Amino acid sequence: MFINCLWVAGKFKGKGVSTKLLNECISDAKKQKMDGVAVITSNKIKPFLTDKKFYEHNGFEVVDTAGAYFELLTLRFSKKANDPKFTKSAKESTCTNKKGFTYIFSNQCPFMEDFAQRMKKVAESDNIKFKIEKLTSAKEAQKTGSCFGTLGLYYDGKFITHEIMPEKKFKKFIEGIK
Repeated sequence: MFINCLWVAGKFKGKGVSTKLLNECISDAKKQKMDGVAVITSNKIKPFLTDKKFYEHNGFEVVDTAGAYFELLTLRFSKKANDPKFTKSAKESTCTNKKGFTYIFSNQCPFMEDFAQRMKKVAESDNIKFKIEKLTSAKEAQKTGSCFGTLGLYYDGKFITHEIMPEKKFKKFIEGIK
């Protein structure tokens, strides 16, 4: 089983909700007779990725790495099972558009499409090309150069981040790569 997003915010933080959610995922995977549970995290704290230490504390181990910071962790139920791996595309961390920004996303998060348009306006106001590509299937997501799968921001064809950014933050981000 793959955990795409496990996030607890606001007044629910610090009350064990994350652990309860994780335990439900583990229980569900076992009921379905799966070989384990996998999750993508990072070798440093990053937005939209649960802290690696949380998963390690719960028995997960790193089985693959890719890009500047992504790590694939698993909790194995079967010693006979093969470890999951990042795709070749994810390891290459590139996209086909080599001019300006490319924002490749799915509707996994309801905010991604709105932020794509906001970021595009910021880039275009600085005369920087900004292409938006919307993923419509799991197969398409597996072919992207982002380990995050459902979101990747690229500049001149190279993966930069999996983060959505409000206008001010994106403007500052652009200034940093010029």
